[in-house]
Amino acid sequence: MLPITLRLSTHNLTLALVFACFAASASYAHPQQASQPPTENAEAVPTLHVTTRLVEVNVIVNDKHGNPISGLTQKDFSILDRGKPQEIRAFSAATNLPSAPSRDSLPPDTFTNRPEELSNVPSSVTVILLDALNTAAADQTLARRQVIRVLQEIHPQEYVALYWLGNRLQILHDFTTDGSALRQVLADFGSKSSRELDNSELADPSLNTPNPSAPAGQTSERQAFRLAFDQRVANQSTRDRVRATVAALIAIANHLGSRTGRKNLVWVSSSFPVSVGYDKFDLNWANDIGEKFDTEVRRAARALTDADIAVYPVDARGLVGSNISANDQDLDEHIGDPSDTDTHLPTRAAPETLDTMRILAERTGGKAFYGTNDLGGAIRRALNDSRVTYTLGYYPSGAKWDGSFHEIKVSVNAAGADVRARSGYFAIPEVQPPPPKNDQALIAQLAASQLPATGIGLHVRTQTSKDSRGQILTAEVHLNLHEIQIQNKEGRWTGAVQSVFLQLDNAGHVLQVDDRTFFPEFDSSTYERALLTGISDTRRIRVLPSAVQLCIVVRDAINANIGSIYLPLAKVFHDSSSVKDGSSHL
Repeated sequence: MLPITLRLSTHNLTLALVFACFAASASYAHPQQASQPPTENAEAVPTLHVTTRLVEVNVIVNDKHGNPISGLTQKDFSILDRGKPQEIRAFSAATNLPSAPSRDSLPPDTFTNRPEELSNVPSSVTVILLDALNTAAADQTLARRQVIRVLQEIHPQEYVALYWLGNRLQILHDFTTDGSALRQVLADFGSKSSRELDNSELADPSLNTPNPSAPAGQTSERQAFRLAFDQRVANQSTRDRVRATVAALIAIANHLGSRTGRKNLVWVSSSFPVSVGYDKFDLNWANDIGEKFDTEVRRAARALTDADIAVYPVDARGLVGSNISANDQDLDEHIGDPSDTDTHLPTRAAPETLDTMRILAERTGGKAFYGTNDLGGAIRRALNDSRVTYTLGYYPSGAKWDGSFHEIKVSVNAAGADVRARSGYFAIPEVQPPPPKNDQALIAQLAASQLPATGIGLHVRTQTSKDSRGQILTAEVHLNLHEIQIQNKEGRWTGAVQSVFLQLDNAGHVLQVDDRTFFPEFDSSTYERALLTGISDTRRIRVLPSAVQLCIVVRDAINANIGSIYLPLAKVFHDSSSVKDGSSHL
C-alpha cells in the first residue's frame, strides 16, 4: 500500500491506491490537467500538470446537395475565436460506423458508468427526446407517428436511443440500430397528458374584464381573487416545467459528455417556457410579478455546449393555424433567413419561444425545425449529420476565462461547402467559486434522473454477504485521478471529492443517503504513482428491505464535474428473491 496523507470529513472512509487502473481516459471537453513547462525544482513541481484550455468543436461539412464532404484534413479548416485566428492543435475525423471495443469485458461483479468502453457503439450517436412535459397529448400523438415512421428507415450504422421526459426523465431504449425494437417500445408507451402544461394555461392573466351585471364591488373582488389564484397556480406550474426541463437537459449533457464523436439530441417538444405573466395583482397574498427564465436557458445551453452536444429542437405541433402576424423584420429577427427551407413562419408559438429553440440550436451546432409537418424529415436531418464529422481542438490565445460567452466561427477551404458548428463556448474560470457545503438538491436531482453522469468515470467492484440482519454490499469505487482536479499547494497535491451512496426504492425515491467528502493529499512522488494506478473509495452498505437500486455519485468539489452509476441490487446479488426486483430505465 502506498503512503497517502488524508484529511477526512467522516471517520470510516478508506482511500486506497489501486494497482490496476480501471478508469477510462479523461474527456477534454472541460479544463484538464496537462503538460507544465519544466522547472529547476522538478521534485517540488512535477513536469506533468498544469491547467490547459483545449476547446473542442465538432464540425459538419456538407456539399450543396446536403451530402457530407469526406477526406478533409486539418489544413482545410480555419477557426476564429472572437474574430482572432486560432492555431488548430488537435484534429480528427469520425463516421457513424461502429468501432471495435476499446477493451476486454469487465471482471465479474464490476460495473461502469461508461458502457461505450465495452461495446462497439460508435461515438457518433443520436438521442430522440420526446418531451411530454411541454407537449399537449394530441401533439404527442402526431410526433410519435412521425418518429415511428423515421424509425422504419434507420440505417444499419445509425445508433439511436429513445428518451422520454414526463414527470421524470426515462430511457425508453438505449442505443441500438434495431428500428423494430425502437418502434415497439414507442408504440407501447402511449401519449400522456401533462398536468403541469395544463395547469400552466389555466388562467387569463387580465383582470380588466369585470362582470358588468355583478353587484358593485363584491363580484369583481371575487373574480379578481379567482383569477389571481389561478394565475399564481399557472405561474408556479410553468416554473416547475422550466426546472424539470433544464434538469433533464443537464442530465443528458452529463450522461453523453464523455463521448468523443458527434452527439445529436433531437428534442421533440411543443415549447420551452421562457417567462411567466407579469401582471401584478393587488391581493397581497397573491402578488406574482412574473419572471423570465434567461438564467435557466443559459444553464441548459452551457451544459450542452460543454458536453459538445448538438441540439435539434423540433416543434411537435407542426403546421397549425397562426395567430401571429409578422412583417419582414419579424422574419429576420425570429426565424432567421426566410430562404431557409427547413424553417417557416411561426405558428402558435410565441416568438420568444422560437428564439429559445433557435438559440439552443445555434449555440450547440444543431438546427431548429418549426412551422412544418415534416417532423420525420427534421429527425432524418439530424441522423444524416452523423455520417461524417470533424473535430477541431485549439488553445484560445489571449482569452479571459471570466465565464463569458466566446463566439467562434469555423470555415473550410472547399468550394460550395456548407459548414455548421456550435457558435461558441463559455469561458469557465480556472478556479470556480467553492460550491455549497451541502448540495443535497443537486445530488437528489441527479439520483432521480436515472441517467448516469459520465463526467467522472466510475468502475465499481462489488462483493456481497449476508448476516442475521439481512444483505450487505461492499462497493469499491475506482477513480482515475486524471479526472479529478488536483492542485499544487506548497509542494503538496490536494483535491476534494464528494462521494454519495444513495439507496433507492422501486419508484426512484431516496431511502438512505451516505454523504461523505474526502480530501486526497499527496507528495510529488506518490502523486505520480497515483496518476498511474488511480484511487478508490470503499463502503460497506447494509441494504434496506425496500431498496432496489444503489446510486453512487462522485463529485469533484473543485470543478463540479460529476460521475454517477446505478447498481440494480437484484443483479448485484445474483438472486432476485433476496432483493425486491425493480425495473430500471437504464
